[in-house]
Amino acid sequence: MKKFKNSDNAVVGIVASFLIIGLIVAVISVIQTQYVPKWMKEKESEHMDELADQFAQLNYAINTHIVNQKPKVPISTTITLGSKEMPYLMSMRAFGQLKILKDRFKIEINGSSNYTKTAGIIKYSSYNNYFINQEYIYECGGVILNQNSGNAMYIRPRFDISYIGLWNITIKFDIVNITTIGGKDQSVHGYGPAPIQTEFKVGSDTPITSVENVKYLNITTIYTNSWYNFINSSLRKVGLNSKKDVDNYTISIEDNNKVAVEFHDNMIANIELYYYEIGAQIAPGWIEERK
Repeated sequence: MKKFKNSDNAVVGIVASFLIIGLIVAVISVIQTQYVPKWMKEKESEHMDELADQFAQLNYAINTHIVNQKPKVPISTTITLGSKEMPYLMSMRAFGQLKILKDRFKIEINGSSNYTKTAGIIKYSSYNNYFINQEYIYECGGVILNQNSGNAMYIRPRFDISYIGLWNITIKFDIVNITTIGGKDQSVHGYGPAPIQTEFKVGSDTPITSVENVKYLNITTIYTNSWYNFINSSLRKVGLNSKKDVDNYTISIEDNNKVAVEFHDNMIANIELYYYEIGAQIAPGWIEERK
């Protein structure tokens, strides 16, 4: 009769296989739960930095239009809407939305005469999964960075203040109005690159209006904190006071959507407004508007 011998070789092989599989699963789990969120957060953060550079390029393109003032010469700027997920690992891609919105900014001046003007804006909104959501907004010549904790002026608009004499100033302010075909809002949503075309429409180096003895300057905007700090710091840089014994102006935020500046009787404030209209389209090519 044949004799059978006991052997544990097969059992050892099975146990070793289970241990190796368990080790692989454990490593993948650690990578998935600990490292992938960090990598994706860094990736989305880098995308936000890329957007900052792209909006700086957009601002440069619009300034080029204003300087050259040549109609029917479109300039294309690319805005990357989102970022892709990581290959071979479970992660979610980031999306974004780019909009051209009309009449979202308004300036009102009361003085020797009254003047009101509105302007359109270009707005990007991120839909991140790991990094804090941010918005970049081109508004009236400036670029604003907005997030849950507040907003700040990333690129300053033209708001030149000339100190004429004792408590006598002249402010030169550019109103840059972003318009679209037919005056309608435009938007695109996704994660790939979105080309935005801009073109000079109307504008002049001559002021569209000059208001003397200004008493009130009101700016209506969603991004009140940016404009409040920008205007306040600009006025203080030329020596005006708002919270001292000899105060020249009062600045405040009203109804969460208006920055109100009141110039006091102990000073003279004049404002020269320059108007530029820039046509914009979110499209690979320029579409002419029918007259």
